[in-house]
Amino acid sequence: MKIDIHTHTKKCKSGDAPTREIDAQDFCEVLASTDVGIIAITNHNVFDLVQFQQIESHIDGNVQVWPGAELDVVDESGGRGHLLVIVSPKLATKFDAALSQITDCSTPDEFTTTISEVVEIFDDLKPLYVVHYKKMPMVSDSAIEDLESRTDNPELILKEVSNSISAGIYISHGYASIYGTDIHDWSKYKDLSADLPDLRLPVDLRFPA
Repeated sequence: MKIDIHTHTKKCKSGDAPTREIDAQDFCEVLASTDVGIIAITNHNVFDLVQFQQIESHIDGNVQVWPGAELDVVDESGGRGHLLVIVSPKLATKFDAALSQITDCSTPDEFTTTISEVVEIFDDLKPLYVVHYKKMPMVSDSAIEDLESRTDNPELILKEVSNSISAGIYISHGYASIYGTDIHDWSKYKDLSADLPDLRLPVDLRFPA
């Protein structure tokens, strides 16, 4: 079974490709043609609860869909990186409320947040934190250290690299690394999904009931 922790279903920011747009029915049909058993929806600074619920109502029962978002995080030096925050499907409504709290009055292009704000708003949901690492826009080492020191769940921090080769290298050096498709064109998803990591850990158990 494959896992994809980084996908997009909407063109949210001005630089997003329109081919990232996909509706619930087509999303489920594409997934059915792959070996992906767990997939996270991580649109840029946006979570669409209605679309998520539509997907859940259509998806094959053998596939888990996790709610999330890809956030623009600014560190103390003004550097900007991308941080995925992903939670249990059971917490989709709470996640939607939390994200709305910090993105209110901002467009996806304008929105930025900080590590301290992310932890304050989301840490009680025990999310997976997946930081861009050696992948642009990259979260700085100092920001990762800040996240590790602030969260109550440092074991749930993963470093996302750009491909399977990089992930293998970093894992061999003791880093908790993973990668996702970061899909730009859903017509290519079936082929891209073949290279996704195989799920070998009971990650579902790491989410709260």
